[in-house]
Amino acid sequence: MQRGSYQTRQQEAVAALFERMQENCMTAEEAYRKLLDEGMDVGKTTVYRAITKLCDAGVLRRYAPQSSSEAAQYQYNPCRESHLHIRCYSCGAMEHLHCDEVEAFAAHISAHHGFVLDEGRTLLCGLCATCAQKHEKVSTK
Repeated sequence: MQRGSYQTRQQEAVAALFERMQENCMTAEEAYRKLLDEGMDVGKTTVYRAITKLCDAGVLRRYAPQSSSEAAQYQYNPCRESHLHIRCYSCGAMEHLHCDEVEAFAAHISAHHGFVLDEGRTLLCGLCATCAQKHEKVSTK
């Protein structure tokens, strides 16, 4: 076993928390508080280190904050396939994009811009149809 590759009970608890709540995004602080609320004896530093390891291993996705005053959020990554994702910035819904148009888009980016997308990390953000409709109703009032 390589040095530093071990899993502690606390690290396993962090991974299990994100897997159990895979529809949710959480900051490291929120994950730490949730584990404490569940009665887990875990240190904040352990949670941060476990999240870093889980991101490095591809188990979690990291979503950068929109402003420097916000914390990054993390979410369980159930899919290991290579494809783009879309995420609603209002409700957090995420969809996997499996269609020819997306493949054509990735091919275009490569051929015309010389840039190969890391599809496992590429996330397009916007509003889902339900949230777009809600936002439209609010803005027309």
